[in-house]
Amino acid sequence: VGSLTQPLRPGAPTMTIEIYYWPFLVRGASLVRMLEHTKTPYKYISDKAQMATVCSAFGATSGDTFAPPVVKDGDYLVSQSVASCLYLGKKLGLTPPGYDDFKAIQYCSDIVDAFEGGVGKNNEDGAALKKYLTGERFKAQLSNLERAIQGPFYFGAEPSAVDFFLLQHMDWRDGALFTPLKD
Repeated sequence: VGSLTQPLRPGAPTMTIEIYYWPFLVRGASLVRMLEHTKTPYKYISDKAQMATVCSAFGATSGDTFAPPVVKDGDYLVSQSVASCLYLGKKLGLTPPGYDDFKAIQYCSDIVDAFEGGVGKNNEDGAALKKYLTGERFKAQLSNLERAIQGPFYFGAEPSAVDFFLLQHMDWRDGALFTPLKD
């Protein structure tokens, strides 16, 4: 069952974690930031030919990871942004007191709904985006995200993978959508 049950501990021998993603952060940002935050060594692989060895979207014929981001931890592979983020967060010990696996999945899904399904789905047309951003659904989605945060972070006083996932989406939308609008 992978190495999820063996979180990294100071002084514990580990294999270098590999992250497969494109040569920019976007959906892989939470992974890189968690590794940097915990000072965990990692290898970042953005070469499509190398990604094709683990992603069936690019030609891999074994395994069950379709597309990046992919976390490779020894022989264990996990893909998709929510799953890879929550796996790596648990692996790195980013599970503060009060952390709940199922709420973490819910919160990450809520983030995807707001930023990918909401803002991302409406960002190709200025009128549609304005209607969405000034409408009740966006207000309700962001209010819901805010109510879930129990302290300065989602689960209280310490960061969890969910916090890195939210930052990933905020940065992505700010850089790709809102910053260009300001220019």
